Amino acid sequence: MLNQLNIRAPFDGIVYSLPVLLGAYLNPGDLVLQEADLSKVRVRAFVDEPDVGRLAPGDRIDVTWDAMPERTWQGTVSVIPAVIKLHGTRNVGETTCIVDNRDFKLLPNVNVGVTIITAEHRDVLTVPREAVHQEDSKSYVYQIVNNELQRRYVQTSISNLTQVEVAGGLPENAVVALGSANSKPLRNGLAVKVVH
Repeated sequence: MLNQLNIRAPFDGIVYSLPVLLGAYLNPGDLVLQEADLSKVRVRAFVDEPDVGRLAPGDRIDVTWDAMPERTWQGTVSVIPAVIKLHGTRNVGETTCIVDNRDFKLLPNVNVGVTIITAEHRDVLTVPREAVHQEDSKSYVYQIVNNELQRRYVQTSISNLTQVEVAGGLPENAVVALGSANSKPLRNGLAVKVVH
């Protein structure tokens, strides 16, 4: 019977959780320990419903952890969400990726930041998201020329949370208006003074 007191894992790994206290009684089915191969960790991310359609297997995922702000782990999308579920107040799909963790710095069961790169363009013209306006499905910005606002219709491409790529319609080094200091709406021909 003593051999039943020995607990053996079916694979090599690291014990990362031992919720049992010395001298505690165990019942059948009680969790004794948690073990895993922590050289690779699975990261689970919730993706808002409108963005699920842009995911593709192999998309790069950057993972950050507040406890180590200077570090970024990388993986790729391995699972495309098959269903949309309510998670809190959001409709989301769940995706996962495997992250290389050979130095064992990323701990299990922590909350991480996840950025999924579905498209990437380098050396392109971008403007802050708040500079881009919409009218009749057309995008435009207010360019500042000779201290006056001039509406410029632009062709936009990919965007992230803060920047929008401008693929055409705006010269490089153009100065664009983000908003007014007095909260009045911007309009074509409005005289302005640039405030930095």
